[in-house]
Amino acid sequence: MLPLLVILFIVSYGILTMLVFEQGQTIESQRSLIREMLKDSTQLAALKGKLARDDSKRLHDKASAQADHKDADSGNPGAGAKGSDKETKRPGRSAHSLKEAPGKEAPGKPSADVEDVRRSTRAI
Repeated sequence: MLPLLVILFIVSYGILTMLVFEQGQTIESQRSLIREMLKDSTQLAALKGKLARDDSKRLHDKASAQADHKDADSGNPGAGAKGSDKETKRPGRSAHSLKEAPGKEAPGKPSADVEDVRRSTRAI
């Protein structure tokens, strides 16, 4: 009976060793996949940030161009200082309202997504 138990113990120990080895390989492959996903996520966040800056700059440039155009058109001597202030404020407000509204190019982002973009977890 003792030799059968020794053989059974050796077989079970071999199976346990294979299990530990396979788990180690699985954990390493998952770790590498997580690193790749983190790298992709970082690149995507940088791209989204660049696009957002470009869009805001374009809207700002467009608003300032409209303001310059309005100032050139409103060259009446009868218009007071308050009238010219209102003309320069209007394009800024319209650009601001366009910025807040979901753009025609891309839908608006939920606030939860903005928090995820700002979070940067490096430790794995």
